[in-house]
Amino acid sequence: MLLVAQSAAIFANITNSQSEDRLIRYFDAGNPIEFDGKEYYLAWSSHPYDIYYLQEYLPKGETFDSLTNMITVAVLFYGDIKDVDAGKLVDAKISELKARKKTDKVCNYQLLENGNEYLLDFIVSQSDGKGNLECVELNLHHYKDIEIDGKRANCLVFYSRRAYGDDIIPFMTTIPTRRPQWIESLTTLPLTPTFKPAP
Repeated sequence: MLLVAQSAAIFANITNSQSEDRLIRYFDAGNPIEFDGKEYYLAWSSHPYDIYYLQEYLPKGETFDSLTNMITVAVLFYGDIKDVDAGKLVDAKISELKARKKTDKVCNYQLLENGNEYLLDFIVSQSDGKGNLECVELNLHHYKDIEIDGKRANCLVFYSRRAYGDDIIPFMTTIPTRRPQWIESLTTLPLTPTFKPAP
């Protein structure tokens, strides 16, 4: 059970530190990735565990310091762990969001399910020391169990969109009308990570 919790925690606590100097393409997921009328190019990658790979993509001209749009593709290999699946990974992320809601006044989420696929739609924020909003981020996480070269794995593809300062309120008012298209585009994205050589 501890191994299940550890595997779920890897996906539940995805962070981007940009601590690596080299950009390595660990797998092919398309470059660029086309989403919602934009092209996203590989901008950062990480392989912190033997079973876990992550690649982040930005539109041309955007940087991590002030990004407004990002696509992330993460692959977690289950290995010999039998009792972990997409549902448990989603549960771990929801537990994290429930804890965050205690200190983040904007944080909220909803979950959509389709068989063994899950779409976790959530919003988080960052405030200054006085409680004023500095940044709001919408995230759409699409979890899907797959098989890669005969190995059980989960592929998490997610879209992040941010707004800062005076752009926050206009951004939040557009979310209800744009969310359905974002969800449709994400869940139908023709993307299957390919490793060469196989991991």
